[in-house]
Amino acid sequence: MQRLFRMYPDFRRCLALLTQRQKALVVSAVNYHTLVWPEKLLTFQIYLGKEWQYPRLTDASTMDGSLTAKVGLHPVASFSASGSRFGRDKNDMSVFDRASGVAIRNEESDGIRYILLTPDDATDESCHQHQVTERLPVRIYKAFELRAPIGFDYVRELLRRMAERRNNRSIPRPEVSVVAGQRIAGEEVNKDCADSVLSLPHLQRRRAVIIAMYWLQSGGAEQWGLETIRLAEQAGIVPIVITDRDSQQPWITGVACGAALVLPLSRPIEPHPGAVPVLGALYERYDIRGILIHHCQWMYDQLSWVKRTHPETYVVDSLHILEYVMRGGFPRQAVLHDQWIDLHHVISPQLEHWMVRVHNIPADKVVDAPLIGLTANSAALRYKERGSASPFVVSFIGRMARQKRPEAFILLARYLENKRPGAFRFIMHGSGEMDGFVDRLIHRYHLEQVIERRSGAAPVARTYGDGDALVVSSINEGITLTTIEAISAGVPVLSADVGSQGTLVPPVGLLPRLTASFVSSAAKALMRMADREPDRRRLWEDEARRLVEFSKLQSADALFSKLFEQWSK
Repeated sequence: MQRLFRMYPDFRRCLALLTQRQKALVVSAVNYHTLVWPEKLLTFQIYLGKEWQYPRLTDASTMDGSLTAKVGLHPVASFSASGSRFGRDKNDMSVFDRASGVAIRNEESDGIRYILLTPDDATDESCHQHQVTERLPVRIYKAFELRAPIGFDYVRELLRRMAERRNNRSIPRPEVSVVAGQRIAGEEVNKDCADSVLSLPHLQRRRAVIIAMYWLQSGGAEQWGLETIRLAEQAGIVPIVITDRDSQQPWITGVACGAALVLPLSRPIEPHPGAVPVLGALYERYDIRGILIHHCQWMYDQLSWVKRTHPETYVVDSLHILEYVMRGGFPRQAVLHDQWIDLHHVISPQLEHWMVRVHNIPADKVVDAPLIGLTANSAALRYKERGSASPFVVSFIGRMARQKRPEAFILLARYLENKRPGAFRFIMHGSGEMDGFVDRLIHRYHLEQVIERRSGAAPVARTYGDGDALVVSSINEGITLTTIEAISAGVPVLSADVGSQGTLVPPVGLLPRLTASFVSSAAKALMRMADREPDRRRLWEDEARRLVEFSKLQSADALFSKLFEQWSK
């Protein structure tokens, strides 16, 4: 991982006390603070938090010690670092945390940064359980979800349909032009930033691309984000990876981040509303040719500043799924910020139709380039035979999260075990904030000997190799990478009829979305496949033909390779 700061002997002694993930988090935190305060000698105090906390690397607590020193924690290490002498002296800036509205005077933040790390066994589930207030409505919700998941889904289905109708309504967009230094949509523009002159000569700045991601952990959008990091590096462009979502960031130690500048932001500190110090510092140091947005709200919020101060920057966002939470999620943000985006990359026909036909985004600004070849080779497809003597193995692969609806898969396992005891075996592969709920539901239905749990760290290829069918039980999707991977591995897919899954899964393999209907339809389809191998083979062959046809579209890899090639010149 790139380091932009001067290291002193005590820094190496500190790193020797930390795990690989913790070391990478420390490097990213020091990069951030020495970027924003480039001419200041800073002292970094490193603290170890609890398994129910997230790392705090850039937010207001790193300036005032409110989550560390002021609550009685003792540092496990301390060291000094300073930035290279690029850019303006920012030491005269007072600090303002927009998210909390807390102002911190410069003299309070001088010199010391308080960095909170977490144990390597900290998880989203441990954080979620600690942070959720167990009020009576929350306890009732959890009890209902655990004891009556099918009845609960009727309520959720009503809410989903209301959200879908809302998503198809017109999204109002501000009709303004992009003019550097101009006040736009009621926002105060920092004139000093807008009119600043780069202090480092243009020819000395390395070409770079900002890759803005949700977080550095398991997910389809994140897999594609890592691939764009690799493509940028391959083109000779420095990848600058920014994330804005609380996470333990387990992928920060991966190969993809090895040559990147990685900045996981925790509620980024801003000198005052309207200013963007970390982006300003990055533009001073690098020749930033483009910005890629992979589900990153913070980056969407900075686009007006980028296009006013650096209108030549080419902006692309990647959209994977229509969302029905947060009033439309990231596709809604793409429409709202369309005037500052040069290209919308989508991975499914459904998203392309939604943007062009429903929300009138110009067709030449929307490109459907699927994630073919990202995690599986679909060039030479071959059917995976199954042994007749063994139980029929049904797999679930994905994060243990609400969107993936793991309870529907568990209910399916219960139904089939009651119908045909011992005839089916089930694998649930993945981890997430619903791990505890999944374990409790499996225990409630006495399915410990029927369902095998495999963590997200286990090799996914092994699960495809063990499985006879993949079931996608999600309540919402685009086109899942797991569908592409399973077909490529010779395994047929049954999927809830959501998103654009019908692009690859034929009608015979599509299941109703409502949980009760999903379970009964999936059970009938699986029993038919278990009894009649030709039916199972025909389903896979149809899916393989659809995948081959879908693969004729320009792939996301090819699209972005061309972009990076242009930006590298």
